[in-house]
Amino acid sequence: MAKLFQQIRVGTVTDDAVKASTGKTWDEWCKILDKAGARMMDHKEIALLLQEQHGLTHWWSQMVAVGYENERGIRQGERGAPCGSRHEVTVSKDVMASRAAVWAAWQDPTALARWLPDAKFDISKTVPLKLLHLDWPGETRVAVRLYERRGKTRVVVSHAKVPESDADRLKEYWSAALDRLKAILAR
Repeated sequence: MAKLFQQIRVGTVTDDAVKASTGKTWDEWCKILDKAGARMMDHKEIALLLQEQHGLTHWWSQMVAVGYENERGIRQGERGAPCGSRHEVTVSKDVMASRAAVWAAWQDPTALARWLPDAKFDISKTVPLKLLHLDWPGETRVAVRLYERRGKTRVVVSHAKVPESDADRLKEYWSAALDRLKAILAR
């Protein structure tokens, strides 16, 4: 269950002010963004979602995104470091295959076992051919984004809520896994 927004202002913007300008309170925006999966999005993705799907201006999309990130404890601090004890590992690789082929390698259990052996996870959300959200052991979460351009696909894996002690190991794990994926799809 999502927790309620605990503050009635973000910086100098009160709950009344955000409602007057956007039509919704801070708590309402947090619920909308939670439902949209914003915990696994970066700041730019949240702001873009607010602009494109909810019609907010650039300024208000930024303000609501920052307020949401602060409330949910996912706001990036200075120099991009996550605030608090939450860490995120991101690895990306370009694969010489179509997005459909890469997507299929995530969906087919036989293929998955070849390049991501012994992985145990539940798929919590998908946007076919674009996005996978995975619930990973240890209460961590993984977002997989696929971007195709000129016959190759960039695979971006972001593993969130990672203890600092596991960050380097998981970065190596995902790098090696994506290298195996590239090798399988290059055949």
